[in-house]
Amino acid sequence: MQRRQEHMTDSRDLVEWMVDGARPSSDARQIVTGICDRLVDLDVAVDRFMLFIYTLHPNLLGQRFRWIKGEGIDIAQAPMGTFSQEIYTSNPLPRVIEEQKPLRRHLERDDCPDDYIIIGELREQGFTDYLAQPLIFTSGETHVCTWSSAQKGGFSERDLDILQQINAPLARLTETYMLWLNSAVLLSTYVGRNSGAQILQGKVHRGDGEGISAVILFVDVKDFTAMSNSKQGSEVVDLLNDTFDRLVPPVNQRGGEILKFMGDGFFAIFPYESEDQIAEIAASAIDAVHEGRAALADDGHYDVEFRAALHCGTFHYGNIGGANRLDFTAIGPPVNYTARLLSAASQLRCDNVLSSELAKLVPERCSSAGEVDLKGFDGPQTVWRF
Repeated sequence: MQRRQEHMTDSRDLVEWMVDGARPSSDARQIVTGICDRLVDLDVAVDRFMLFIYTLHPNLLGQRFRWIKGEGIDIAQAPMGTFSQEIYTSNPLPRVIEEQKPLRRHLERDDCPDDYIIIGELREQGFTDYLAQPLIFTSGETHVCTWSSAQKGGFSERDLDILQQINAPLARLTETYMLWLNSAVLLSTYVGRNSGAQILQGKVHRGDGEGISAVILFVDVKDFTAMSNSKQGSEVVDLLNDTFDRLVPPVNQRGGEILKFMGDGFFAIFPYESEDQIAEIAASAIDAVHEGRAALADDGHYDVEFRAALHCGTFHYGNIGGANRLDFTAIGPPVNYTARLLSAASQLRCDNVLSSELAKLVPERCSSAGEVDLKGFDGPQTVWRF
């Protein structure tokens, strides 16, 4: 049988490949698959591999990678609270992490203890051997991976020796991946998806940025000052978080991106590449606002109301700041105009307003609300409600 070009003749080749960064693999899926396939090439009796890592994410606790021989790899997200459930706490992973020592259960042996839930589950699934290994990072932080065999006799002493040889390189690869993943997640969480990507690509100097064409959305909570003055700070935070939980998902689902939260509101964009797309994008933004309002009403949040303003145009989006403190922000007349429209909504007693530029593209979705003077812009401006 013809062997693949990357076939490795012994474990030293595998260790050297991993130490070298598992090149040319470019993502976690390829690396995990590459390691497991190479172990199979070395006749290591591995049939399932699982890797559990914690991540810095506002809504997720971690990730689980699972490779199954002949089926490939899948990745699952662990929501907050997962690692406090019995399926986790009554299995070996917490012990392996705490003690930083491997744990093996040879499932074929009569004297194999039935001390964890997973032991019976693995037997039912036809597995014969199980090994949980700690992955100890340079910082001392510990994660865990598991190896399972479904072959008669389970892991040989040679197999166990090879798995131990690759443990440290696997820990380094996992740590490197986690550093990248956490950086990407944190940047996306705090500065937005597009901003985070630009920063990771090296746009970290003052003036770095790009021109963006987008439908612009400004949102703020009505009567926020009076509301916040009558509540404790923690209550106000809970109220805003609860409100944004209803307003933000429709924006994301409709192709928008939140660029910035501004106290009681936020600034979002719905990018487009050509003017032919503006009408469709504007309709999506309008739908997002209506869906957010409906979500608040459906949950009984009648004491929270908001205003929204829509406009479109091209503006600069990039770094601005002083000394060592920068912010990724948007600057340009379309952004200023949208902010003024939001102020005009209050003056005209409208909750949803948009500019004439958008109104002519979606005439069936709006009607004239009146004319107002907008600070910084010449002459009366027609404002439309939607």
